[in-house]
Amino acid sequence: MEEIIRIVEAAENNLDDLCRLCVPPERQADRSFMKGVELKKIWAMDMLKRWGSVAKIAYLGDALAGLIQYTPIPEEMVVYITCIYVPRREHWRRGVGRRLLTSLIEDVRNPKSWFGGESSSALVTRPFPGEKSGQYSAKSFFKDMGFKQVEEDPGLLYYPLKQGFAYRPVEQRRPDYVPQEGDKGKVIIIYSPSFCPFSYFFLEKAEQEIEKAVPGVRISG
Repeated sequence: MEEIIRIVEAAENNLDDLCRLCVPPERQADRSFMKGVELKKIWAMDMLKRWGSVAKIAYLGDALAGLIQYTPIPEEMVVYITCIYVPRREHWRRGVGRRLLTSLIEDVRNPKSWFGGESSSALVTRPFPGEKSGQYSAKSFFKDMGFKQVEEDPGLLYYPLKQGFAYRPVEQRRPDYVPQEGDKGKVIIIYSPSFCPFSYFFLEKAEQEIEKAVPGVRISG
């Protein structure tokens, strides 16, 4: 009997599943990676408070199988997919990713408070290029699901939800960091809780490499 794929909206009562899915077996004893998992949960709680939605989780039978994470961008009337992830080989090519993306497409066709009661104009994503051996590439997956390439940026894809819509990204200017007097002689690293535990893992790796390259340098964040 074929197992049923069940899609559940991320909420406070299942954030442990959302974060646990990101932990590879070989990283379960890795302190820096697990710290990234804790920070992801902080990120997810903040997203739930801000938007009321952060992700969808897939279960194949009783097994935790995959996730899709996203962020509304009200000024562009689009929803940005930050991650779609089916980690275990035994769940690949079972329709998990397709069901996750289809569920999100159906959801964002409806009016959203994010957009003043209107529906989204498109889904947008920048596929991660590092698929494992035997894994379907994210870019091929999204294109097969109907995503189009943004002319100005070959790495950016979009799925129009309104007839005739062509996505043109708006330049996002982040606040400039203003150097402080106390920063002299230091390496300043700016970091905040992220949707991906690997970001903290790589942050610590970067700090280690900086210390190797410049012994005794002070690192502040």
